[in-house]
Amino acid sequence: MFIAIGGGSLREMTSVNDYIVSELEYIREKYQRKPKILFLPQASFESKPYVNSFTREFGTRLKCKTTVGLWANGEMDFEHIKNKFDIVDAIYIGGGRYDILLQEFEKMGIGDLLIDFYKKGGLVIGNSAGAMIMFEKVVSDYKIMAGISNSYEVADGYGLIKGCFCPHSNEQSRLEFIKSQDLNCILLKENEYLKFE
Repeated sequence: MFIAIGGGSLREMTSVNDYIVSELEYIREKYQRKPKILFLPQASFESKPYVNSFTREFGTRLKCKTTVGLWANGEMDFEHIKNKFDIVDAIYIGGGRYDILLQEFEKMGIGDLLIDFYKKGGLVIGNSAGAMIMFEKVVSDYKIMAGISNSYEVADGYGLIKGCFCPHSNEQSRLEFIKSQDLNCILLKENEYLKFE
Protein backbone atom coordinates (compact mmCIF):
# COMPACT_ATOMS: atom_id res chain seq x y z
CA MET A 1 0.00 0.00 0.00
CA PHE A 2 1.10 3.56 -0.67
CA ILE A 3 -0.10 6.81 0.89
CA ALA A 4 0.78 9.96 -1.05
CA ILE A 5 0.74 13.31 0.78
CA GLY A 6 0.62 16.58 -1.14
CA GLY A 7 3.10 18.34 1.15
CA GLY A 8 3.04 20.27 4.37
CA SER A 9 4.65 20.33 7.77
CA LEU A 10 4.48 17.24 9.99
CA ARG A 11 3.24 19.35 12.90
CA GLU A 12 0.36 20.72 10.82
CA MET A 13 -0.95 17.41 9.52
CA THR A 14 -1.99 15.59 12.67
CA SER A 15 -5.13 14.16 11.03
CA VAL A 16 -3.03 12.78 8.14
CA ASN A 17 -0.56 11.27 10.59
CA ASP A 18 -3.42 9.80 12.64
CA TYR A 19 -4.72 8.16 9.46
CA ILE A 20 -1.30 6.70 8.62
CA VAL A 21 -1.01 5.10 12.03
CA SER A 22 -4.60 3.81 11.85
CA GLU A 23 -3.46 1.74 8.86
CA LEU A 24 -0.89 0.11 11.17
CA GLU A 25 -3.17 -0.54 14.16
CA TYR A 26 -3.54 -4.20 13.22
CA ILE A 27 0.10 -4.65 14.31
CA ARG A 28 -0.68 -3.60 17.89
CA GLU A 29 -3.69 -5.91 17.95
CA LYS A 30 -2.24 -8.95 16.15
CA TYR A 31 1.38 -8.86 17.33
CA GLN A 32 1.02 -6.94 20.60
CA ARG A 33 3.78 -4.49 19.74
CA LYS A 34 4.27 -0.97 18.46
CA PRO A 35 4.31 -0.48 14.67
CA LYS A 36 7.84 0.19 13.36
CA ILE A 37 8.39 3.04 10.89
CA LEU A 38 11.59 3.93 9.01
CA PHE A 39 12.00 7.62 8.14
CA LEU A 40 14.07 8.52 5.06
CA PRO A 41 14.83 12.29 5.19
CA GLN A 42 17.22 12.51 2.23
CA ALA A 43 15.16 15.09 0.26
CA SER A 44 15.62 17.56 3.14
CA PHE A 45 19.41 17.05 3.25
CA GLU A 46 18.74 14.86 6.32
CA SER A 47 17.55 17.88 8.29
CA LYS A 48 17.89 17.27 12.04
CA PRO A 49 14.82 19.41 12.91
CA TYR A 50 12.79 17.36 10.41
CA VAL A 51 14.05 14.11 11.94
CA ASN A 52 13.24 15.42 15.43
CA SER A 53 9.72 16.44 14.31
CA PHE A 54 9.15 12.99 12.85
CA THR A 55 10.32 11.28 16.03
CA ARG A 56 8.12 13.49 18.23
CA GLU A 57 5.05 13.02 16.04
CA PHE A 58 5.24 9.31 15.28
CA GLY A 59 7.28 8.12 18.25
CA THR A 60 6.02 10.23 21.13
CA ARG A 61 2.50 11.29 20.14
CA LEU A 62 1.46 8.31 18.02
CA LYS A 63 3.32 5.65 20.03
CA CYS A 64 5.18 3.97 17.17
CA LYS A 65 8.75 2.72 17.17
CA THR A 66 10.68 5.04 14.87
CA THR A 67 14.04 4.65 13.22
CA VAL A 68 15.88 6.82 10.69
CA GLY A 69 18.04 5.98 7.70
CA LEU A 70 20.89 8.53 7.74
CA TRP A 71 23.50 8.44 5.01
CA ALA A 72 24.97 11.81 4.01
CA ASN A 73 27.46 12.18 6.86
CA GLY A 74 28.49 8.54 6.94
CA GLU A 75 26.33 7.55 9.93
CA MET A 76 25.16 4.35 8.24
CA ASP A 77 26.27 2.09 5.42
CA PHE A 78 24.12 0.14 2.98
CA GLU A 79 23.92 -3.00 5.14
CA HIS A 80 22.80 -0.99 8.18
CA ILE A 81 19.99 0.65 6.21
CA LYS A 82 19.06 -2.62 4.48
CA ASN A 83 18.63 -4.21 7.91
CA LYS A 84 16.20 -1.43 8.82
CA PHE A 85 14.09 -2.23 5.73
CA ASP A 86 13.93 -5.83 6.93
CA ILE A 87 12.47 -5.03 10.36
CA VAL A 88 9.97 -2.22 9.78
CA ASP A 89 6.27 -2.23 8.95
CA ALA A 90 6.25 1.10 7.11
CA ILE A 91 8.61 3.48 5.35
CA TYR A 92 8.03 7.24 5.39
CA ILE A 93 9.90 9.20 2.69
CA GLY A 94 10.11 12.87 3.66
CA GLY A 95 9.72 15.95 1.51
CA GLY A 96 12.24 18.46 0.22
CA ARG A 97 14.25 18.64 -3.01
CA TYR A 98 13.27 15.96 -5.51
CA ASP A 99 16.63 15.96 -7.30
CA ILE A 100 18.48 15.47 -4.00
CA LEU A 101 16.18 12.59 -3.07
CA LEU A 102 16.87 10.81 -6.37
CA GLN A 103 20.62 11.43 -6.13
CA GLU A 104 20.89 10.23 -2.54
CA PHE A 105 18.78 7.13 -3.11
CA GLU A 106 21.02 6.30 -6.07
CA LYS A 107 24.17 6.76 -3.97
CA MET A 108 22.68 4.75 -1.14
CA GLY A 109 21.62 1.98 -3.52
CA ILE A 110 18.24 1.64 -1.86
CA GLY A 111 15.90 2.08 -4.83
CA ASP A 112 15.56 -1.68 -5.25
CA LEU A 113 15.02 -2.11 -1.51
CA LEU A 114 12.15 0.36 -1.60
CA ILE A 115 10.60 -1.23 -4.69
CA ASP A 116 10.88 -4.70 -3.14
CA PHE A 117 9.41 -3.52 0.17
CA TYR A 118 6.42 -2.01 -1.64
CA LYS A 119 5.85 -5.03 -3.91
CA LYS A 120 5.86 -7.33 -0.87
CA GLY A 121 2.98 -5.36 0.60
CA GLY A 122 4.79 -3.01 2.97
CA LEU A 123 3.24 0.38 3.65
CA VAL A 124 5.11 3.26 1.99
CA ILE A 125 4.22 6.86 2.82
CA GLY A 126 5.58 9.74 0.77
CA ASN A 127 5.30 13.44 1.54
CA SER A 128 5.72 15.75 -1.48
CA ALA A 129 9.10 14.76 -3.01
CA GLY A 130 8.81 11.50 -1.07
CA ALA A 131 5.52 10.77 -2.82
CA MET A 132 6.78 11.88 -6.22
CA ILE A 133 9.44 9.18 -6.37
CA MET A 134 6.78 6.45 -6.47
CA PHE A 135 5.00 7.70 -9.62
CA GLU A 136 5.79 7.30 -13.33
CA LYS A 137 5.89 11.05 -13.98
CA VAL A 138 5.90 14.05 -11.67
CA VAL A 139 5.66 17.83 -11.82
CA SER A 140 8.83 19.01 -10.14
CA ASP A 141 10.09 22.39 -8.95
CA TYR A 142 13.61 21.26 -8.05
CA LYS A 143 15.26 23.46 -10.69
CA ILE A 144 13.37 26.45 -9.32
CA MET A 145 14.44 25.55 -5.77
CA ALA A 146 18.04 25.17 -6.94
CA GLY A 147 17.94 28.56 -8.69
CA ILE A 148 18.78 27.17 -12.14
CA SER A 149 15.40 27.72 -13.78
CA ASN A 150 12.17 29.63 -13.29
CA SER A 151 9.95 26.86 -14.63
CA TYR A 152 8.57 23.55 -13.45
CA GLU A 153 9.41 20.42 -15.36
CA VAL A 154 8.12 16.90 -15.84
CA ALA A 155 10.49 14.37 -14.28
CA ASP A 156 10.56 10.59 -13.90
CA GLY A 157 9.87 8.56 -10.78
CA TYR A 158 10.19 4.84 -10.05
CA GLY A 159 6.90 4.08 -11.80
CA LEU A 160 5.36 1.98 -9.02
CA ILE A 161 2.20 4.09 -9.25
CA LYS A 162 0.87 4.75 -12.75
CA GLY A 163 0.29 8.29 -13.97
CA CYS A 164 1.58 11.78 -13.30
CA PHE A 165 1.60 13.34 -9.82
CA CYS A 166 1.73 16.97 -8.71
CA PRO A 167 2.10 17.83 -5.02
CA HIS A 168 1.40 21.30 -3.58
CA SER A 169 -1.44 21.70 -6.07
CA ASN A 170 -2.84 24.54 -3.96
CA GLU A 171 -0.17 26.67 -5.72
CA GLN A 172 -1.66 28.36 -8.79
CA SER A 173 1.64 28.37 -10.68
CA ARG A 174 1.75 24.57 -10.64
CA LEU A 175 -1.78 24.35 -12.00
CA GLU A 176 -0.93 26.80 -14.75
CA PHE A 177 2.09 24.69 -15.74
CA ILE A 178 -0.02 21.53 -15.86
CA LYS A 179 -2.58 23.28 -18.06
CA SER A 180 0.10 24.70 -20.37
CA GLN A 181 1.60 21.23 -20.85
CA ASP A 182 -1.82 19.56 -21.21
CA LEU A 183 -0.96 17.09 -18.45
CA ASN A 184 -3.39 14.77 -16.75
CA CYS A 185 -2.08 14.68 -13.18
CA ILE A 186 -3.15 13.41 -9.80
CA LEU A 187 -3.32 16.61 -7.76
CA LEU A 188 -2.86 16.82 -4.00
CA LYS A 189 -2.82 20.01 -2.00
CA GLU A 190 -0.75 20.39 1.15
CA ASN A 191 -2.14 18.30 4.01
CA GLU A 192 -4.18 16.18 1.57
CA TYR A 193 -3.48 12.48 1.08
CA LEU A 194 -4.56 9.65 -1.17
CA LYS A 195 -4.21 5.91 -0.61
CA PHE A 196 -3.20 3.52 -3.39
CA GLU A 197 -3.76 -0.20 -2.82
